[in-house]
Amino acid sequence: MTVILFLLMLTIFLAIDFVVSRRHAPQHVAQTATESLPAAAPVEPVWVGGYQLPEDRRYHLGHTWVRPLSPTTAAVGIDDFARHLIGPAKSVTLPEIGARLTAGRPSFIVESEAGGANLVAPLTGEVIDVNPQLETHPGLATDEPYGRGWLFNVKTHDLAAGLRNLLGGSMARRWTEDSRDRLNMQLVALSGSVLQDGGEPVADFARHLPGDDWQRLTRDFFVN
Repeated sequence: MTVILFLLMLTIFLAIDFVVSRRHAPQHVAQTATESLPAAAPVEPVWVGGYQLPEDRRYHLGHTWVRPLSPTTAAVGIDDFARHLIGPAKSVTLPEIGARLTAGRPSFIVESEAGGANLVAPLTGEVIDVNPQLETHPGLATDEPYGRGWLFNVKTHDLAAGLRNLLGGSMARRWTEDSRDRLNMQLVALSGSVLQDGGEPVADFARHLPGDDWQRLTRDFFVN
């Protein structure tokens, strides 16, 4: 049932996004001098449904992001929703340089006090670099998911096609709001104690949930 719902949601989002993108074709980011250090220029924070959602990248339904570095390479990380669901990272297991990734297939693990969360690759391609800081400072992956906590870089033969399969702009904002609403409904069903009076998850709510409940949530929202 989860797979069917995921495919239906993806089809709806992509159909609408295709219409929007035909009128606002995405612009490729110029190739940087050092692709292995994907430091994005500071941008004004954008908040959607209580989560940060930078508009300079595109998003996979498994709550990973992609930021183009050149016409063939892109940086990958987790979004703000994922970092809240996972909790502070204790370790990060990344794919090795040279590994071949397939979009939508599990590609890395972020371990927190609540357990290990498997997340999927947002692009198909070859890993050409990993963030060396995460080996000694894994908490960066959840503390600074859009900055120093980037995970790895991918080289793909058709980045433009890969980006078209991801969400951006108004579609990404609607999807984030939908994820927020779905999470709140599931948390109420599981345990109202992890919600604040305003109906939003308490800080680091993952550690307040039983392990089995947390694993079900991560499998659902990270689509694996």
